[in-house]
Amino acid sequence: MKNNILFLLIATVFTVLLLGSTPNNGFQYPKNSTIYLIDTGKSVLHWDCHHLGNLSFKAGQIVLSQNKEPISMNLTIDMNSVKNIDIDNELLQGTLENVLKSEEFFDVEKYPEAQFESHSITKISKDNYKFVGDFIIFGNGICSEFEGTIRVKKDSLYVNTKIFMIDRTDWGLFYVSANNPTPKKEETGFVVTDTILLHTHIAAYKKK
Repeated sequence: MKNNILFLLIATVFTVLLLGSTPNNGFQYPKNSTIYLIDTGKSVLHWDCHHLGNLSFKAGQIVLSQNKEPISMNLTIDMNSVKNIDIDNELLQGTLENVLKSEEFFDVEKYPEAQFESHSITKISKDNYKFVGDFIIFGNGICSEFEGTIRVKKDSLYVNTKIFMIDRTDWGLFYVSANNPTPKKEETGFVVTDTILLHTHIAAYKKK
């Protein structure tokens, strides 16, 4: 009898632990929300850091509520796609792109992706919104905010942001920075601004 009671007790504890350890399947969007998947061929992230260039997206989605208001925006940026657009000389252009991909800058071999994950999207006026969320580079999320428009046309959605600023040193990226605490010899006499200006144009389509 005692053995049966002990067995039942152990079985009950095991069941509670098992059920309690069920993994979380992630955030559940409100009922009747609509998901828009970004069209990576028609979407681009523009950058300005002494020179001008673009980055492409690997994936992303924007979610609207039943009332057609944005709930979230999550984007995956392809860091290998970094492209300069204002240098005419192909050799110099390629040199800059290779430096940006190197371990001294974005180390794309180790970190091929960056992300933006929204925390909140707040309406300012018709079609105009304030976005707050993390830019995740090198696996490190830094909270940023910017403004932009969201417009829906039939089964398509478009996001266009105003120009906003991030500081690369927030992610520990000090190479050729005037604020580098431990500059290398090769950096002597060569300084690149810490400020990166960004804005994006995103086209997305309704998920079926």
